[in-house]
Amino acid sequence: MSDPVSDAQARVYQEKADAYDALINAEDADEVLARVVREWLPEGAVALDVGAGTGRLSRIASARASHLHLVDRAAPMLEIARRHLSQAGVPFTIHHADVRSLPLPDASVDVAMAGWVFGHFRHWMPEGWREEVDMALSEMRRVVRPGGALMVIETLGTGHETPRVHPGLDEYFAHLEQAHGLSRRWVRTDYVFPDVEAAAHICGEFFGPALVAQIREHAWARVPECTAIFTSAR
Repeated sequence: MSDPVSDAQARVYQEKADAYDALINAEDADEVLARVVREWLPEGAVALDVGAGTGRLSRIASARASHLHLVDRAAPMLEIARRHLSQAGVPFTIHHADVRSLPLPDASVDVAMAGWVFGHFRHWMPEGWREEVDMALSEMRRVVRPGGALMVIETLGTGHETPRVHPGLDEYFAHLEQAHGLSRRWVRTDYVFPDVEAAAHICGEFFGPALVAQIREHAWARVPECTAIFTSAR
């Protein structure tokens, strides 16, 4: 299950795993998102983290989960996740696979999480993103046990103090709510860096020159960010 556009984008994560890890280690400095995830996650849950990257959600979930399954297409990202989680003391299984075809049995996890994953589909596959998102969420529902739940986390704007308006992503967010019955809330997940130049350099790797200019203009070592959290009812 492959297409040239998404494969080209995925190479960014293959080639910049260490830079990406440095970025996300500075994110959610006040642990607002971390608290929401931990409060949502049942104690002792078997949790699935799809599009796991370097394991940012899995690291948060490790405080409550009994076992973690991490799925990602980028092996270099998963290797960093493996190193982080080997120190967490929670059993975990790494799956080098695509979220649209999960290598897990039906009804095998208690909760499934997807952090900053499907919004990429909206950009990478502008003609067929709904079908791709539906396929991925269908797979997540397939592997979740009855009474379990889903969580989808997406950006509402890095460099924004309140949620931004973004026609493409707003259309995708509405699809999550209307077609999949997910409920939305938002939180601040600001980044904190040692200094302005570190913020500009690390953010510039992934967000581009416009955000770098904004960081320098405002002398931000703390970069504001808004994040949406979508959850299903248990």
